[in-house]
Amino acid sequence: MHVVCFGWVRERLGAEILVRERAATVLDLWSIITRDRSDLGDPRGRVRAARNLVYCDWETQIEPGDEVAFMPPVAGGSVDDAAGRRVRTALVTDPIDVGRLMDETRGDGDGAIAAFVGAVRNRNQDRSVHKLDYEAYLPMAERELFRIAADVTERHGLSALAMVHRIGSLAVGEVSVAVVAVAPHRQAALVACSEAVEALKRDLPVWKREHHADGAFWVDAREPDTGRNPDGDASTDERETRLGEATTGTDPLERDARAVIDASRLSHLDQSGTFRMVDVSDRPSTLRAAVAEALVRFRNPATLALLREGSPKGDVLAAARLAGIMGAKHTPELIPLCHPLPLTHLDVNVEVQDSPPGVHIVSSARCAASTGVEMEALTAAAVAGLTVVDMLKSADPWVTIESVRLLRKSGGRSGDVQRP
Repeated sequence: MHVVCFGWVRERLGAEILVRERAATVLDLWSIITRDRSDLGDPRGRVRAARNLVYCDWETQIEPGDEVAFMPPVAGGSVDDAAGRRVRTALVTDPIDVGRLMDETRGDGDGAIAAFVGAVRNRNQDRSVHKLDYEAYLPMAERELFRIAADVTERHGLSALAMVHRIGSLAVGEVSVAVVAVAPHRQAALVACSEAVEALKRDLPVWKREHHADGAFWVDAREPDTGRNPDGDASTDERETRLGEATTGTDPLERDARAVIDASRLSHLDQSGTFRMVDVSDRPSTLRAAVAEALVRFRNPATLALLREGSPKGDVLAAARLAGIMGAKHTPELIPLCHPLPLTHLDVNVEVQDSPPGVHIVSSARCAASTGVEMEALTAAAVAGLTVVDMLKSADPWVTIESVRLLRKSGGRSGDVQRP
């Protein structure tokens, strides 16, 4: 079994452990890897476990080939003993106990505690909100949260500062974020608390999605300079990506990324909503070009060495490049309403990236036709990425295609368009 550790658990046991000894449960596995560490003892209450990327309890059954992770209950956090200041930051999936957080943060010499608590409310812009999903770019969010807390603590001379943010699905009324600033006097605590909340809303890579009766929508949490409502959930100043809203901007890609297109602009639907292939008979044939990319990320950094030394299945990069080119030629067979195009050029460039570990794929396609060649470029990038996954999945089962997107296109009525 493959064991990965995070936070202080990693510092005690190492980042990765390959366990060949049989273990029936997660707790048995913990006992095996800590048998020579009497200081670690019973992990319950101090360590959290996950099996195959899903949180689990200690009695969960495990099988050979599973990946089990051990981590602190919260991600991030530090103590600056030299300065006598306590900084605590956390991204958590469990409910936030604000009272306990305040008790654990304050000290006997602190005369002021300033706290901000953000909760999920049940309405936004006269629409009922059923729940919110919070998604984070975890490695970056952990660092940013601690950076914000350490900076605010230092500049305002706080005794302590705690910043905790929920991730995952939250019901109406649940606490989404809590900030507690502690200082000898009220002015420093009040100003620091407000500043920490503003920095969190501005810089923390955490996104939220509102669930309404008619669907779910990602919310842009950036706030304007006036009318702020930093309450941890959707406010009337936040912009949403949903059908029917108009946005500004002259670049078609920039405009369409946020707007949400009127149904009449969906060219593959007729007036009755039936699928159709667009008739391009009256359009002139022009030179069309498109460039797309795909990012493949490795969970196991050792996969990089395997790429360089050679996979048992052969040259991964060469196979991915060839598969991408072949896949693009079959685009109309894969995407049912695409026109067959007389492709005059296809290229797929596949490069290894060291940090973060993975593969960067860039594909380009050209033709002279009456319709665009974007789908061919996107298909090439996607198929190349899938080929990398297929050839490396036995060594890195959680290799992920992080994104497939169009970078730029030219030709036709839209002219030259580039992603902002």
